Amino acid sequence: MAEIIDFGGGRGNKDYDADATLDNLKGKLQAFVLVGYDFDGNEVTAITFGRLPEALWVLERGKKSILERADVE
Repeated sequence: MAEIIDFGGGRGNKDYDADATLDNLKGKLQAFVLVGYDFDGNEVTAITFGRLPEALWVLERGKKSILERADVE
């Protein structure tokens, strides 16, 4: 089961601050897959896993977690 980290501020349509979220995660992760957009609208992907199949597995598990949260809220 994935640990869901909520940084407060409620859900709704408000985005979380990307820099603050990354700062709050410092020292808490063994590895990660990050997908997002930069300020110019370019897609950004960062992967710390050495094996790409493992990174894809984590990404799909994260996708599942997001989809399940939508059902609960």
